[in-house]
Amino acid sequence: MSGPADTVPGMFTETIGDATITVECLGVDFTQGRRQLYRYTITTADWSHTAGDIRSGVGAEPDEEEAFRTLLAFLSACAESRAYAGDSENADLFPEDVGAWAEANSDEIAILGAEPD
Repeated sequence: MSGPADTVPGMFTETIGDATITVECLGVDFTQGRRQLYRYTITTADWSHTAGDIRSGVGAEPDEEEAFRTLLAFLSACAESRAYAGDSENADLFPEDVGAWAEANSDEIAILGAEPD
């Protein structure tokens, strides 16, 4: 775990295991009740996954670190589901390579997700 590196305004980057995770605020999504919309990218040497499906609460100010913690919660749910049930709806929240990575790094994901500000 290397710690956050806020290198670009509006972006948050963290390294977990062999992956770099970057979260970027895309602005306000008015179709979903004035919520901030975030894109994230998880990159390893073997694969990269990008999605833009994380949203803040209604009326929230941009907060990439909070969006990162939200992503960690989804990754944790996916990893837990894969480890214990395998057939839960959370097991396929992410593509197979991302889910396998989350399961392999579930301890570090849980620790980062539990750290207070």
